[in-house]
Amino acid sequence: MNDIINVETRDFGNILVNKEDIINFSYGMYGFEEFKRYIILKDDNEEDVMFLQSLDNSDLSFVLIDPYIIFREYEPILYKEDLSELNVKNELELKFLVIAIIGENVKDSVVNLRSPIAINPKTKLAKQVILQNTYPLRYNFIVTEEEGKC
Repeated sequence: MNDIINVETRDFGNILVNKEDIINFSYGMYGFEEFKRYIILKDDNEEDVMFLQSLDNSDLSFVLIDPYIIFREYEPILYKEDLSELNVKNELELKFLVIAIIGENVKDSVVNLRSPIAINPKTKLAKQVILQNTYPLRYNFIVTEEEGKC
């Protein structure tokens, strides 16, 4: 039972975390470099929307979205140094998630396609990377019914 730890969070209350589910960032997230241990939380009903909760700061969490749900042609290209730090040979070995900023008006919500979180699922090592691709930093992913009509 010592593989389970209790974590206090601002948004989710106390949660039990299995130590093997902890994701370790080598450098932390941009702007939050000192916080390196996180857990991904999902609501079963909304698997496309996740939360990256810091285990080192109960107030720190990020909204994450699977980029392939909103941009099917997403093909991140990492620099060799990033691949090496994540201990993989190519991008296909990684899981990518993008940070979402949910606007007060949901239509204003955006994701950062340029700096995704790359996770090595085998080692749970992660890094927020800057891609070689020229994807936008702010990609509006909410399409209203009117905008979706031809």
